[in-house]
Amino acid sequence: MSDEQSQQQSPQPGFKKKNLIIIGLIAAGLWALAIVSGSVVFMSITGVLTLIAIGIAIWAWRRLRQQKDLVSLLQGAADSPEKRQAALAQLAADKKSNDLMNVFARAQLLAAEDPAAALALLEPIDIKTVPPAMQDDVGMLKAQLLLTFGRARDARPIADRINVDSPARQELRPALVAIVAEAWARTGSKQEAKKLLDSVDMNELSGDALPSVLISRVFVQFASGKKGAARQTLAKLASIDINLLGRFVAPQFKVHPGLQRLAREQAQRSPQARQFQQHPGGGGRRRGRPR
Repeated sequence: MSDEQSQQQSPQPGFKKKNLIIIGLIAAGLWALAIVSGSVVFMSITGVLTLIAIGIAIWAWRRLRQQKDLVSLLQGAADSPEKRQAALAQLAADKKSNDLMNVFARAQLLAAEDPAAALALLEPIDIKTVPPAMQDDVGMLKAQLLLTFGRARDARPIADRINVDSPARQELRPALVAIVAEAWARTGSKQEAKKLLDSVDMNELSGDALPSVLISRVFVQFASGKKGAARQTLAKLASIDINLLGRFVAPQFKVHPGLQRLAREQAQRSPQARQFQQHPGGGGRRRGRPR
């Protein structure tokens, strides 16, 4: 997973400020009705409900503060490997290190450089138990890490739960679509995967989103038996960065041998590969994991 995606995918709060305001207005309205009614029973019930509402508000306020602190920490950690290690140490030492948001934040920081460690953190988490506000974020990262290690069947049920059209994550939609479509294509649902990918406007993609969608498209095209189209998409990936073809040939990805062969053939035809072979000491800079 790239650093850019890790920054975008910050923990989502369980409550928003407007929700707290709504709770306050409801409580005020109930008290007004209770006072007007003059009923002791009504006022007693309203008092109990008010205490419950206050408890919820305090809990939500603390969660909002925690979420804000985590977002700030993640943004600062993106500046350098040293800051990332310092942030990881700070999160691990926190008394709430087992809290979901803390675990998720650590997994994000680890994903770019040590995906195995990131997956080890997320593996015990049952996505069904994750609060709805964070379910897509946790599911996105966990499914992507599982796909990274060729565990498409384990990623499939998680991908099935991801809401790619969530209004709160419109800027992440291409990345969400890429992960879900890859999981579907690699587990027998190639037609559904193609339909989903076709909903993404390729002309509007930029940054890491374009390679992610192209990688997913290769899996869909190969699963559909369209090897020619897959070759063309592999060529586009190679033109962006030949290291992106490693997504199909590196052993840990456990890609179908036929698709591995197509990627190797494309790599051998790439001008970048020929240049690297001619100047092995001064080849293009290597990047980390493409997704």
